[in-house]
Amino acid sequence: MGQREGMSRQVVTVDGLGASGKSALARHLAERLGYAHLNSGLLYRSAGFLAHRAGIPLDDGTRIAAELKQHSIILQHDPVLGAIVVINDKPYEAELMARDISEAASQVAKHAQVREHFLGIQRDAFAPMGVVAEGRDMGTVVFPEAAVKFFVEARLDVRAKRRFEQLLSKGQGADLESISHELAERDNRDATRSTAPMKPAQDAVIIDNSDTPLEQTVDRMLDIVTSHAKGN
Repeated sequence: MGQREGMSRQVVTVDGLGASGKSALARHLAERLGYAHLNSGLLYRSAGFLAHRAGIPLDDGTRIAAELKQHSIILQHDPVLGAIVVINDKPYEAELMARDISEAASQVAKHAQVREHFLGIQRDAFAPMGVVAEGRDMGTVVFPEAAVKFFVEARLDVRAKRRFEQLLSKGQGADLESISHELAERDNRDATRSTAPMKPAQDAVIIDNSDTPLEQTVDRMLDIVTSHAKGN
């Protein structure tokens, strides 16, 4: 599948809109393939978390990047939990899932210095395991050589409802209308940022994840990956 100079590994990328269901699709696809699930969003959540904890304004990319250099941030593969972020030898999970940290992640991700800091971490994560790399620029920037690339879309109303139910399940307050507004704003911010804007790779397969059952969509994605492997 995907290869980099001096290194051979299996890479499938899954980019897409926020709350489009790409995380669930990527996680299940990774399980079916026996690959690690590389959730790049966890890294940007960790950046937002550390910036918030240090009191750094989210629009100050230089200070945020400098703060990141003061910490050890790695992705680890857990057979049960999947990808987890380890900051200074301590795993973080619930702290990174808070709604304010999710918003902070989108804000810090627009900074070129922050994205550059995480580039090598993402490319080396879980090596030499094969990976299903999920994010917003996996197929365009991080793994442009990946042989199979997907871009996941879903209607805004479907995505807002998913995020609403996700927050409720975690005991967090949520308002459907405000969530819809936040998602639309994030779509625009991610698509128009100057550094690594969110867009489908030219050779990406577009997946509409609005109404089709999860397993059926995963089956389709698996068929595409398997067919490509047989064709090589």
